[in-house]
Amino acid sequence: MNSLERFIYDRVKYLPGLKRVLVDNYQRLFALLPAQSPETDYEIVVREGFYYGFHDKCPWSHDDSALLAHRFEDPLAMPGPDDSVEAGYFSGSEQTDFQKIGETRTWNWQQGSMLQWLGNSDTILFNDLQDGSHAARIVDMKGAPVRLLPRPVAALSPDGNHALSYSFVRLQKSARAYGYANGEDLQADHPAPAEDGLFLLHTQSGEDERLFTLSELAAKDPVLTMEDAYHYISHCLFSPSGERFVFYHRWVTRRGVTYTRMFSSDLDGNNLFVFPTDGTVTHAAWKDDQKIMAYAFTELEGSHYYLFRDQSDEYSIVGRDQFSSDGHPQFSPDGRRFVTDTYPDRSRVQRLILYDVDSGERTDLARLRSPFEYRYDVRCDLHPRWNRGGTAMAFDSAHTGVRAMCTLNL
Repeated sequence: MNSLERFIYDRVKYLPGLKRVLVDNYQRLFALLPAQSPETDYEIVVREGFYYGFHDKCPWSHDDSALLAHRFEDPLAMPGPDDSVEAGYFSGSEQTDFQKIGETRTWNWQQGSMLQWLGNSDTILFNDLQDGSHAARIVDMKGAPVRLLPRPVAALSPDGNHALSYSFVRLQKSARAYGYANGEDLQADHPAPAEDGLFLLHTQSGEDERLFTLSELAAKDPVLTMEDAYHYISHCLFSPSGERFVFYHRWVTRRGVTYTRMFSSDLDGNNLFVFPTDGTVTHAAWKDDQKIMAYAFTELEGSHYYLFRDQSDEYSIVGRDQFSSDGHPQFSPDGRRFVTDTYPDRSRVQRLILYDVDSGERTDLARLRSPFEYRYDVRCDLHPRWNRGGTAMAFDSAHTGVRAMCTLNL
């Protein structure tokens, strides 16, 4: 965003209806200009009809030989209760040969079905519907069942032994782009239930334990905007060692405004810590076990990428003069660089960005134009993700006119 766009955005960001009208009309005007060709110095392998999902996971297997993906039918339709996508992986020399391992009815465009590898094994996990309730399936690379977990998975620990779970039915009611269009949850209508919240799953035994209830989170250091609000949990992410994790506590006011704060915790729910932000936290990425970066807002500094020290009020701003808007970051395996993206600008152009934290050097790897119809809950964010070796990245893009899973070798 330029300075004028940032000025206007900061004044309408808590007015969702007005913000949507302004952005729509602004981009509709610039959409009349001739379409721009992709700008990149790299060869992009495009797999139309496939996508992966969020930026906080690695779709590559432990040896980078296989690449997870979903295959879909209609690229612009929101999923209905009985709609499914295929789950599988690419292999072969160019990773263009797709092997289906199953189908699932619990998915969305932003995070898929939480499809991911179980630690460093050759087993794969994805969420599904079981007897009317959300669950998680673990299968081998041929799709043969290995284990069924009684709750859906929101995040897996790096070793695959633990998972975090929350209600995707609540997300469907409060943040539809991240929820599932089916499933049962008797607590979903309660604004802050004392029985529902964040759960820890043991993936080997299937046992679970509740760490925090939504009622407890709403009662911890409450603010005025929480009054009569609807509370939910999202965006869980384990630290590299798996010893701690972060999650977002979000609440929606009666006016439809969403506020967020970010917590971290030990695996047993102890040492709960709330980060020093003011109402807005969007996308986060662990740099190492002590530091986590998130795009957030503080009253003192405004909206930036902040590098926070866990369990401390200490933070620094990353790329103060390099980034003017939100994105989806993920750090390279060595923690020295991160890749991120931008939302479509006035001309519907998205940027794929590489940033060196030590030198402060920003490199735009690609500029890709997203079609106007890919917006709102069916938008196609790039959501870039590193491979295990730090030599390539995968991202989703609709720059060819169709949603696709893409890869780029550095």
